[in-house]
Amino acid sequence: MTRTPERTAPESFGEGRGPSVSRRLRWALLAALGFVIVPSVYAVAVLTPLGQRVEDAALGGVRESDLFGSDTALNVISVPVILLLVVVIAAVAFARGRLAVGLGAGFVVLASAATSTWLKRIAERPEIAQSTTPNSFPSGHATIALAALFAVLMVTPRRFRPLVLLAGTAYAVFVANQTVVYGWHRVSDIIGACAVALFWLGLVRAVGPQVDRGVRGDRDGRRGPRRAVTAVLLVAVAAALLVGVVALLVGTLGGDHGAMLLAGRLASSASVLAVITAVWLADGMHHSPPTTSAAAPPVRR
Repeated sequence: MTRTPERTAPESFGEGRGPSVSRRLRWALLAALGFVIVPSVYAVAVLTPLGQRVEDAALGGVRESDLFGSDTALNVISVPVILLLVVVIAAVAFARGRLAVGLGAGFVVLASAATSTWLKRIAERPEIAQSTTPNSFPSGHATIALAALFAVLMVTPRRFRPLVLLAGTAYAVFVANQTVVYGWHRVSDIIGACAVALFWLGLVRAVGPQVDRGVRGDRDGRRGPRRAVTAVLLVAVAAALLVGVVALLVGTLGGDHGAMLLAGRLASSASVLAVITAVWLADGMHHSPPTTSAAAPPVRR
Protein backbone atom coordinates (compact mmCIF):
# COMPACT_ATOMS: atom_id res chain seq x y z
CA MET A 1 0.00 0.00 0.00
CA THR A 2 1.30 3.37 -1.01
CA ARG A 3 0.13 6.52 0.71
CA THR A 4 1.24 10.08 0.18
CA PRO A 5 0.89 12.00 3.43
CA GLU A 6 -0.10 15.64 3.40
CA ARG A 7 2.66 18.13 4.05
CA THR A 8 1.62 20.83 6.43
CA ALA A 9 3.16 24.24 6.03
CA PRO A 10 5.53 25.38 8.76
CA GLU A 11 4.04 27.71 11.31
CA SER A 12 4.59 31.32 10.42
CA PHE A 13 6.16 33.75 12.85
CA GLY A 14 4.04 34.19 15.94
CA GLU A 15 1.51 31.53 15.03
CA GLY A 16 1.25 28.36 17.01
CA ARG A 17 2.67 27.70 20.40
CA GLY A 18 6.31 27.05 19.47
CA PRO A 19 7.19 30.17 17.46
CA SER A 20 5.04 32.40 19.68
CA VAL A 21 6.76 31.25 22.87
CA SER A 22 10.18 31.63 21.26
CA ARG A 23 9.38 35.14 20.04
CA ARG A 24 8.01 36.36 23.34
CA LEU A 25 10.80 34.73 25.31
CA ARG A 26 13.65 36.35 23.39
CA TRP A 27 12.09 39.80 23.64
CA ALA A 28 11.40 39.25 27.34
CA LEU A 29 15.07 38.37 27.82
CA LEU A 30 16.12 41.60 26.10
CA ALA A 31 13.73 43.54 28.33
CA ALA A 32 15.22 41.85 31.39
CA LEU A 33 18.72 42.71 30.16
CA GLY A 34 17.80 46.38 29.83
CA PHE A 35 16.19 46.33 33.28
CA VAL A 36 19.38 44.95 34.84
CA ILE A 37 21.80 47.23 32.98
CA VAL A 38 20.26 50.50 34.21
CA PRO A 39 20.91 50.09 37.96
CA SER A 40 24.16 48.19 37.36
CA VAL A 41 25.74 50.94 35.26
CA TYR A 42 24.45 53.61 37.63
CA ALA A 43 25.94 51.81 40.62
CA VAL A 44 29.36 51.32 39.02
CA ALA A 45 29.82 54.56 37.06
CA VAL A 46 27.97 57.08 39.23
CA LEU A 47 28.11 55.77 42.79
CA THR A 48 31.81 54.81 42.92
CA PRO A 49 34.87 57.11 43.04
CA LEU A 50 36.64 55.14 40.29
CA GLY A 51 33.66 55.33 37.97
CA GLN A 52 33.34 59.07 38.45
CA ARG A 53 37.05 59.70 37.93
CA VAL A 54 37.17 57.69 34.70
CA GLU A 55 34.16 59.46 33.19
CA ASP A 56 35.23 62.90 34.35
CA ALA A 57 38.63 62.32 32.71
CA ALA A 58 36.83 62.16 29.37
CA LEU A 59 35.04 65.43 30.12
CA GLY A 60 38.46 67.07 30.49
CA GLY A 61 38.99 66.64 26.76
CA VAL A 62 35.86 68.55 25.74
CA ARG A 63 36.60 71.55 23.54
CA GLU A 64 34.32 74.27 22.27
CA SER A 65 35.33 73.52 18.68
CA ASP A 66 35.39 69.87 17.71
CA LEU A 67 34.35 67.52 14.93
CA PHE A 68 30.66 68.27 15.34
CA GLY A 69 30.25 72.03 15.17
CA SER A 70 26.45 72.06 15.07
CA ASP A 71 23.84 70.89 17.55
CA THR A 72 21.11 70.63 14.91
CA ALA A 73 20.74 66.88 15.41
CA LEU A 74 20.16 67.43 19.11
CA ASN A 75 17.73 70.31 18.65
CA VAL A 76 15.54 68.10 16.46
CA ILE A 77 14.65 66.09 19.56
CA SER A 78 11.89 68.01 21.32
CA VAL A 79 8.44 67.38 22.77
CA PRO A 80 6.54 68.53 19.63
CA VAL A 81 8.74 66.36 17.40
CA ILE A 82 8.22 63.35 19.69
CA LEU A 83 4.44 63.78 19.59
CA LEU A 84 4.52 64.23 15.81
CA LEU A 85 6.59 61.07 15.48
CA VAL A 86 4.05 59.10 17.52
CA VAL A 87 1.21 60.38 15.31
CA VAL A 88 3.11 59.48 12.12
CA ILE A 89 3.90 56.00 13.46
CA ALA A 90 0.24 55.41 14.29
CA ALA A 91 -0.81 56.69 10.85
CA VAL A 92 1.60 54.37 9.03
CA ALA A 93 0.45 51.42 11.13
CA PHE A 94 -3.21 52.26 10.47
CA ALA A 95 -2.55 52.44 6.72
CA ARG A 96 -1.06 48.95 6.93
CA GLY A 97 -3.97 47.67 8.97
CA ARG A 98 -1.75 47.32 12.06
CA LEU A 99 -3.07 50.01 14.39
CA ALA A 100 -2.37 47.93 17.51
CA VAL A 101 1.28 47.64 16.47
CA GLY A 102 1.40 51.38 15.85
CA LEU A 103 0.03 52.11 19.31
CA GLY A 104 2.59 49.76 20.80
CA ALA A 105 5.38 51.49 18.87
CA GLY A 106 4.19 54.89 20.04
CA PHE A 107 4.13 53.59 23.60
CA VAL A 108 7.80 52.56 23.27
CA VAL A 109 8.74 56.16 22.44
CA LEU A 110 6.62 57.81 25.13
CA ALA A 111 7.48 55.31 27.87
CA SER A 112 11.20 55.50 27.11
CA ALA A 113 11.19 59.31 27.17
CA ALA A 114 9.18 59.40 30.41
CA THR A 115 11.45 56.84 32.07
CA SER A 116 14.63 58.75 31.23
CA THR A 117 13.10 61.98 32.55
CA TRP A 118 12.00 60.28 35.75
CA LEU A 119 15.36 58.58 36.34
CA LYS A 120 17.23 61.82 35.80
CA ARG A 121 15.13 63.50 38.48
CA ILE A 122 15.48 60.81 41.13
CA ALA A 123 19.08 59.70 40.45
CA GLU A 124 21.74 61.47 42.48
CA ARG A 125 25.40 62.00 41.70
CA PRO A 126 27.25 62.16 45.02
CA GLU A 127 30.41 64.28 45.22
CA ILE A 128 32.81 61.47 46.04
CA ALA A 129 35.56 62.08 43.48
CA GLN A 130 36.09 65.87 43.59
CA SER A 131 33.36 66.19 40.97
CA THR A 132 30.72 68.89 41.27
CA THR A 133 29.05 68.34 37.89
CA PRO A 134 25.31 67.62 38.13
CA ASN A 135 23.67 64.28 37.41
CA SER A 136 23.01 63.53 33.75
CA PHE A 137 22.04 59.86 33.92
CA PRO A 138 20.56 58.73 31.57
CA SER A 139 20.70 60.71 28.33
CA GLY A 140 17.25 61.77 27.19
CA HIS A 141 18.46 62.60 23.69
CA ALA A 142 20.02 59.16 23.16
CA THR A 143 16.98 57.45 24.68
CA ILE A 144 14.59 59.12 22.27
CA ALA A 145 16.84 58.59 19.24
CA LEU A 146 16.99 54.84 19.94
CA ALA A 147 13.35 54.47 20.95
CA ALA A 148 12.27 56.30 17.79
CA LEU A 149 14.35 53.96 15.65
CA PHE A 150 12.90 50.88 17.35
CA ALA A 151 9.36 52.20 17.02
CA VAL A 152 9.74 53.03 13.33
CA LEU A 153 11.15 49.54 12.69
CA MET A 154 8.04 48.03 14.31
CA VAL A 155 5.70 49.59 11.75
CA THR A 156 8.02 49.24 8.73
CA PRO A 157 7.56 46.24 6.40
CA ARG A 158 10.41 43.77 6.71
CA ARG A 159 11.74 44.36 3.21
CA PHE A 160 12.36 48.05 4.00
CA ARG A 161 13.88 47.57 7.45
CA PRO A 162 17.53 47.29 6.34
CA LEU A 163 17.48 50.79 4.85
CA VAL A 164 15.52 52.25 7.77
CA LEU A 165 17.85 50.65 10.29
CA LEU A 166 21.01 51.97 8.64
CA ALA A 167 19.66 55.52 8.53
CA GLY A 168 18.37 55.35 12.09
CA THR A 169 21.59 53.85 13.39
CA ALA A 170 23.67 56.62 11.82
CA TYR A 171 21.47 59.23 13.49
CA ALA A 172 21.49 57.52 16.90
CA VAL A 173 25.30 57.19 16.87
CA PHE A 174 25.60 60.83 15.77
CA VAL A 175 23.40 61.98 18.66
CA ALA A 176 25.33 59.90 21.20
CA ASN A 177 28.62 61.34 19.92
CA GLN A 178 27.41 64.91 20.03
CA THR A 179 26.20 64.72 23.60
CA VAL A 180 29.61 63.38 24.69
CA VAL A 181 31.62 65.85 22.59
CA TYR A 182 29.68 68.80 24.01
CA GLY A 183 30.15 67.51 27.55
CA TRP A 184 26.41 67.13 28.06
CA HIS A 185 26.63 63.44 28.89
CA ARG A 186 29.03 60.77 30.03
CA VAL A 187 29.40 57.24 28.69
CA SER A 188 27.23 55.80 31.46
CA ASP A 189 24.42 58.16 30.41
CA ILE A 190 24.46 56.72 26.90
CA ILE A 191 24.57 53.14 28.15
CA GLY A 192 21.67 53.88 30.48
CA ALA A 193 19.71 55.39 27.60
CA CYS A 194 20.32 52.28 25.49
CA ALA A 195 19.09 50.08 28.33
CA VAL A 196 15.92 52.12 28.87
CA ALA A 197 14.95 51.96 25.19
CA LEU A 198 15.81 48.26 25.06
CA PHE A 199 13.67 47.53 28.11
CA TRP A 200 10.52 49.13 26.74
CA LEU A 201 10.96 47.68 23.25
CA GLY A 202 11.51 44.20 24.66
CA LEU A 203 8.53 44.51 26.98
CA VAL A 204 6.15 45.71 24.27
CA ARG A 205 7.25 43.07 21.79
CA ALA A 206 7.08 40.36 24.45
CA VAL A 207 3.54 41.07 25.66
CA GLY A 208 2.13 43.29 22.92
CA PRO A 209 0.67 42.66 19.47
CA GLN A 210 2.49 40.54 16.93
CA VAL A 211 4.58 42.76 14.68
CA ASP A 212 4.95 40.39 11.71
CA ARG A 213 2.05 38.27 10.53
CA GLY A 214 3.84 36.44 7.74
CA VAL A 215 1.73 38.03 5.00
CA ARG A 216 3.20 39.42 1.80
CA GLY A 217 3.85 42.90 3.20
CA ASP A 218 5.85 41.43 6.07
CA ARG A 219 8.15 39.20 4.04
CA ASP A 220 11.88 39.79 3.88
CA GLY A 221 12.26 40.02 0.15
CA ARG A 222 15.89 39.24 -0.62
CA ARG A 223 18.05 38.03 2.25
CA GLY A 224 21.15 39.76 0.93
CA PRO A 225 20.36 43.21 2.38
CA ARG A 226 19.61 41.79 5.82
CA ARG A 227 22.85 39.82 5.87
CA ALA A 228 24.79 42.86 4.69
CA VAL A 229 23.32 45.00 7.46
CA THR A 230 24.15 42.34 10.04
CA ALA A 231 27.76 42.23 8.82
CA VAL A 232 28.04 46.03 8.87
CA LEU A 233 26.70 46.22 12.43
CA LEU A 234 29.02 43.50 13.75
CA VAL A 235 32.08 45.05 12.10
CA ALA A 236 31.12 48.51 13.40
CA VAL A 237 30.75 47.25 16.98
CA ALA A 238 34.09 45.45 16.84
CA ALA A 239 35.89 48.45 15.32
CA ALA A 240 34.44 50.90 17.85
CA LEU A 241 35.45 48.64 20.75
CA LEU A 242 38.95 48.03 19.42
CA VAL A 243 39.78 51.68 18.73
CA GLY A 244 38.10 52.71 21.98
CA VAL A 245 40.28 50.37 24.03
CA VAL A 246 43.41 51.69 22.32
CA ALA A 247 42.34 55.29 23.00
CA LEU A 248 41.60 54.42 26.63
CA LEU A 249 45.07 52.93 27.09
CA VAL A 250 46.73 55.96 25.48
CA GLY A 251 44.69 58.34 27.61
CA THR A 252 45.26 56.42 30.83
CA LEU A 253 49.01 55.86 30.41
CA GLY A 254 49.81 59.23 28.88
CA GLY A 255 47.29 61.43 30.67
CA ASP A 256 45.90 62.59 27.34
CA HIS A 257 42.42 64.04 27.88
CA GLY A 258 41.78 64.14 24.16
CA ALA A 259 42.38 60.40 23.94
CA MET A 260 40.06 59.88 26.91
CA LEU A 261 37.36 61.88 25.18
CA LEU A 262 37.82 59.79 22.04
CA ALA A 263 37.55 56.64 24.16
CA GLY A 264 34.32 57.96 25.66
CA ARG A 265 32.89 58.74 22.25
CA LEU A 266 33.75 55.31 20.91
CA ALA A 267 32.41 53.58 24.02
CA SER A 268 29.14 55.48 23.57
CA SER A 269 29.01 54.56 19.89
CA ALA A 270 29.75 50.91 20.66
CA SER A 271 26.93 50.85 23.23
CA VAL A 272 24.42 52.20 20.71
CA LEU A 273 25.62 49.85 17.99
CA ALA A 274 25.57 46.81 20.30
CA VAL A 275 21.98 47.40 21.40
CA ILE A 276 20.82 48.01 17.84
CA THR A 277 22.60 44.85 16.72
CA ALA A 278 20.90 42.81 19.46
CA VAL A 279 17.50 44.16 18.42
CA TRP A 280 18.25 43.56 14.73
CA LEU A 281 19.25 39.95 15.35
CA ALA A 282 16.20 39.32 17.55
CA ASP A 283 13.94 40.87 14.92
CA GLY A 284 15.42 38.62 12.23
CA MET A 285 14.57 35.39 14.05
CA HIS A 286 11.28 34.60 12.39
CA HIS A 287 9.58 31.98 10.27
CA SER A 288 8.78 33.02 6.71
CA PRO A 289 5.62 31.54 5.21
CA PRO A 290 6.27 29.08 2.39
CA THR A 291 5.42 30.12 -1.15
CA THR A 292 4.99 26.58 -2.37
CA SER A 293 4.39 23.26 -0.69
CA ALA A 294 6.23 20.31 -2.14
CA ALA A 295 4.78 16.86 -1.87
CA ALA A 296 6.60 14.35 0.27
CA PRO A 297 7.89 11.18 -1.33
CA PRO A 298 5.50 8.22 -1.15
CA VAL A 299 5.53 6.16 2.01
CA ARG A 300 5.29 2.44 1.42
CA ARG A 301 3.67 0.18 3.93
